[in-house]
Amino acid sequence: MADPVSIAMGQGSSCWGCYQSLVDIHLNLAQVLPALEIKYWQAVADFKLHHLESYEDKSIVVGLYEGMARTEEDIHLLKLLRQKCQVLIAFGSCSCFGGIPGLANFYDIEECYDVKFRENATVNGGKVPSENLPGIAPVVKPNSSYVDIDIYLPGCPPTSKLILTAVSKLLAGEPIELPPHTVCHYCDREKKETPIEKVLRPYQGIAEPDRCLLEQGYICLGSATWGLCEGQCVNKGATCRGCFGPPPPILQDHGANSMAMLGTYAPLPPEEIKEQVKDPLGTFYRFDYPTSNLGQIRIKREEVKHR
Repeated sequence: MADPVSIAMGQGSSCWGCYQSLVDIHLNLAQVLPALEIKYWQAVADFKLHHLESYEDKSIVVGLYEGMARTEEDIHLLKLLRQKCQVLIAFGSCSCFGGIPGLANFYDIEECYDVKFRENATVNGGKVPSENLPGIAPVVKPNSSYVDIDIYLPGCPPTSKLILTAVSKLLAGEPIELPPHTVCHYCDREKKETPIEKVLRPYQGIAEPDRCLLEQGYICLGSATWGLCEGQCVNKGATCRGCFGPPPPILQDHGANSMAMLGTYAPLPPEEIKEQVKDPLGTFYRFDYPTSNLGQIRIKREEVKHR
């Protein structure tokens, strides 16, 4: 039997859903875990940061980093994984693009403190905590702006099948080659290339079960989204929300591509589209605002303010 592959699994600011998806490979864990030598996984075993810091540089083969880097401790852990690991994987859409928490960049950090602490309806006399806690960065930056990322495994969360495929390739010493297709490639629905007469909310009307959801007026981002999910949502009747981000090259502007797609199908006056699309930021940039062109402008502006 081949020697186990050393791996370090770090968690930044996240919901832990991506590691939950890893656990959800179920019985396949029996084949995967014995082939791994876990050097660090602070969310599961009693590893401390000083354990990871003690390893020689590049002595760990694979590093997984889940989540965005919002606190000073997150940033330190991300840089430490890059330093200690030969291959660094951005694990999940928060790690690849900033994820849903990246939408906080639309607000000043003080506004975020107001909502979370000072003016929280469930807190009396709320104050921003500071004792025994890491400092919070003023803005969510893509992890790729801090370190070089070798492999991107997006998804909110990545599917268990995708994780098993990627881990199996790593253990075999083979390159991870992911198909570049969009979600539409895996969609079974009929496409007639008919224009949209009105943009609908998900709860409006009853969608035809076999026809393209976008052509029926529902905002579906499948044509602009990397199809590593293999179309699970659209084939079950739900629109694609874009959680896997753009297809390769994956750091392109997913939101802009999604809006262009909608404009192609909806030859409506801009005023009507603006009225009918109730939350443009959350609709088109839900998972990757920090990596978008608009998000980068916002990041630069916030960085100037906090110099």
